[in-house]
Amino acid sequence: MQPIATVTLNPAIDRTVWVEALVPGTTIRTADTRATFGGKGINVARGAARIGAPVIALGLAGEDQATPIERYLDSLGVRSRFIRTPGETRTNLKIIEQSSGRLTEINGSGAEVGPDQVDALERELFSVVDEENAGAVVFAGSVPLGVDPSVYARWTETLRARWPNLRVLADTSDEALEHVARGNPFFLKPNRVEAAALTGRLIETDADASEATRAILDLGVRGVLVSLGSAGAVAGWGTGVERLPASSIEVPPGKLQTTVGAGDAMVARIAVELAKLDGSDVGEGTFFAMCRQAVAEAEAQIGGVAASPEPPADSSRYTQIVPADSEPQGAVPMVEG
Repeated sequence: MQPIATVTLNPAIDRTVWVEALVPGTTIRTADTRATFGGKGINVARGAARIGAPVIALGLAGEDQATPIERYLDSLGVRSRFIRTPGETRTNLKIIEQSSGRLTEINGSGAEVGPDQVDALERELFSVVDEENAGAVVFAGSVPLGVDPSVYARWTETLRARWPNLRVLADTSDEALEHVARGNPFFLKPNRVEAAALTGRLIETDADASEATRAILDLGVRGVLVSLGSAGAVAGWGTGVERLPASSIEVPPGKLQTTVGAGDAMVARIAVELAKLDGSDVGEGTFFAMCRQAVAEAEAQIGGVAASPEPPADSSRYTQIVPADSEPQGAVPMVEG
């Protein structure tokens, strides 16, 4: 199997906090708090390594946490090369309310990054692809302040030109998504909100999701997997579209379901399956089979429940985490990550 290279431009410390209820304007005591290193590219690297694939994690990291991030990845069997940037690594805060199961997310923007650090990472990326004979490169996550949002698209075009058999996968949002979608990546994984923004289409039904998937394919993307939260996902390849419904997941009483990283697990599984092919052609049937595996991988990720600290006696209602907005991106059984 060829190795996978992941790129994380904006890593984070992901901190999850449990409270009884989130009441703005008041002082709240936490029931529990946990933290881990994150950022979508790091999550993908962790997921691919767990499956058993060789992974090299690349990225930018604040000088305060770059070495701890590399040590953490090394403990998972993931080789890493992070370019140090001035300033602190951002923190993402996830607040889970025990009274309702609602999830509120507050994501940091991170420190501003200069062109010298981006250029250094670019050289590192191309060197790794060349020296390691990488089979897949994954661009995942947001773009930090100071970095041109077209960076993923630019790197995608260069990689495709230099290494025609290399598969480039992308999972990002906002302007970075708009640019990279037009850079002809091999694979793109937007969620419902991102797909709607990219295509200018409201996605409320299966038919809407299928049409949005076809519109993304028309941009020049080879394969698309649109995650739809609790509704599952829609995969697209060539002129074909396949609906991938989600399975129901049982949650033991007294537990809270965590969906953190489920979308990244989907990307990890696709990257691993592509790397296994060692550059061989991919057809529609093979791609759709990969997407079914990716949905199953995400459901397995969601299946890892997080214990609710000191749950109240009536805990049977805690069957899902519901995000604060109207999008079911944190709902069981699928996350729109």
